[in-house]
Amino acid sequence: MKRWLSVAVQGGVFLLCVSLNAATPRVPVTALAFSPDGSRLLVGRHQTVQVYDVAGKKAVSSISCAFPKISSFAFASVGRLLLVAGGTPGASGGVQLFDWPAGRLVQSLTNRADMATAVAVNPTGDLVALAGTDHLVELLKLDVSRRKLVPLRTLTDHSRPVLAAAFSPDSRLLVTASVDRSIKVWDAASGKLQRSFSHHTDIVHCLSFRPRTVVGGEPLPFYCASGSDDKTVRVWQPEIGRMVRIVRGHEGPVFAVAYSPDIARLFSAGKEGVIRVIDADSDELLHHWPAHEDWIYALALSPDGRTLASGDWAGSVKLWTFKSAQAHLARIL
Repeated sequence: MKRWLSVAVQGGVFLLCVSLNAATPRVPVTALAFSPDGSRLLVGRHQTVQVYDVAGKKAVSSISCAFPKISSFAFASVGRLLLVAGGTPGASGGVQLFDWPAGRLVQSLTNRADMATAVAVNPTGDLVALAGTDHLVELLKLDVSRRKLVPLRTLTDHSRPVLAAAFSPDSRLLVTASVDRSIKVWDAASGKLQRSFSHHTDIVHCLSFRPRTVVGGEPLPFYCASGSDDKTVRVWQPEIGRMVRIVRGHEGPVFAVAYSPDIARLFSAGKEGVIRVIDADSDELLHHWPAHEDWIYALALSPDGRTLASGDWAGSVKLWTFKSAQAHLARIL
């Protein structure tokens, strides 16, 4: 495995980059996730989930899976179960359930007619959404005691491939995004469509909910961010059907968005290979830096918010650490 490190300063913030390049055949990295304790980074490779030790900057294990292309990860059962979605474009797809961290396969549902593009678990841990390029979103019950996924219903209102799915922090809502340019809001329990947003003017690739936050004893409204081929990031209040703001300034399609755990920042990245940091309470672009020489497809933030992972079309994965306060380097991975 080849590794290299670089340091840069951008917008008053020190940036440390560690690049993780696998020696195996390189495929676009479209799935990244930190383990719940933040000690491991999961990277989707060809029929393999590669697991890196974040502190040691090296691959420590791998999990074999059925999918030539891995599109999404999700953890469940307080981090004891790992869901992996993916497939073969135009041929098949689905989701596999693994014990974590052992990596033992528990269940495999691979009967989709096309690739599964996204998997999400609700915060209460009992419902899974599986989106696909077959235009469908499956809702599955997660029986934790039996460690089994049970199909419940299929949502069929999208007219083109569905690329993203995310549950609201209170588990009541499911939001999905599609090539059909729409963002749809569903009642998670019943699968009933509540509303549809059509403000984006091109393909919508990604979604991210702002983490639940309580201020002065009152919870803040649920905000959901989306990124699109129309070169914008938009922020929504899906529970009341309101678009809050549009973030412009991107010069290419946006493929990934992610809120920081402290809700202060929203990260975006895409075709430009640039990572942007957006103030989460406005449309202000705080800073940006050229992170990759290729299209960035995936972003993931560590649970403590100190480390950002990015993955690109060429198969490269980079880890970034930063600290805005007094511009001190937070730590070296």
